[in-house]
Amino acid sequence: MCWLHDPARAVQRHRHASKAARSKGNREVADLKGEIKTVIADVRAGDLDRNDAAVIIQGYRALKDFIALERQVKETTELAAEIEELKREYGAA
Repeated sequence: MCWLHDPARAVQRHRHASKAARSKGNREVADLKGEIKTVIADVRAGDLDRNDAAVIIQGYRALKDFIALERQVKETTELAAEIEELKREYGAA
């Protein structure tokens, strides 16, 4: 049986896929970073009021916190699935 379909290598394949997904980077974070840079540039150029910019940045902070929370939930869910898979593999469940 080939490596991609060998049941004995399911855990290893899952770990490789999980690692690859984490290494791709997060487009949402890059987009927010770009938007924040635009806000900063607009304030410096006098095109955006500092008070308005402060409120916008607060919104970005809230988004950043939710992105971090989503990552934590995803990592916890993935780890729980890996633990369950290992338990089944070693007969501990």
